[in-house]
Amino acid sequence: MLRQTFFSDNGLPPQHQPSDSLEGFHTVTQEEVLKALEGISPTSALGDRTLPPSVWIRLCKIRPDILTHMTDWSLRSRTLPTILKRVLTMVIPKPGKPDYLVPKEYRMISLLPTLSKTIEHVALARMTVFIPNCLSLLQFACQKGYYPLDAVHLILEKVYKASNDKLYSSALFLDVQGAFDKVLHQRLAEIMTINNFPPYLVDWVQSYLADRSVRITDGAASEPSFTPIQVGIP
Repeated sequence: MLRQTFFSDNGLPPQHQPSDSLEGFHTVTQEEVLKALEGISPTSALGDRTLPPSVWIRLCKIRPDILTHMTDWSLRSRTLPTILKRVLTMVIPKPGKPDYLVPKEYRMISLLPTLSKTIEHVALARMTVFIPNCLSLLQFACQKGYYPLDAVHLILEKVYKASNDKLYSSALFLDVQGAFDKVLHQRLAEIMTINNFPPYLVDWVQSYLADRSVRITDGAASEPSFTPIQVGIP
């Protein structure tokens, strides 16, 4: 029931067709990899059978070429190996709910392998240049220099201005329920292409999202094996 609720794959559009183009690609540097590793919290929960960030950081400092070559190969080939896409999903009950037989009363936390997080951080750093193309000027999250508190200040400014002009103010607040769980991978590729992301990044993101599998656990009991999922992002 939890799987059907959080990872439904009904009504998928046509699959994305990868490109052979490496336009915009440049070789991954040791500095990119080390910065990505250091950006991972040392206290973050570990995924399935993975080493903690501290071990990877030590390895990167001793033999920086190993992890650099692995990351470069992943982006250059526009591929993330399937073994790095096994997601251990922790089920956490939301506090104060009346009925825990309802799936929506649980929060799903995806735990990823550290190596997958590292490559992901390098790719994300390269994508940040293009992300503003996709976002409104009034988007106050996921943009450098913008914060959710800025949205509060903007609303207050409009309310105060209306009040000074002897006008009324009203607001409508919407929440897209389960937005991350329902992301269509093919639609995401289309949006990235329209907004001029380099083809290698579009293809890498599709590989990152495709052929993913999940194993659900609550810490005390777990599913016996990983099961493929087709929608959502970790």
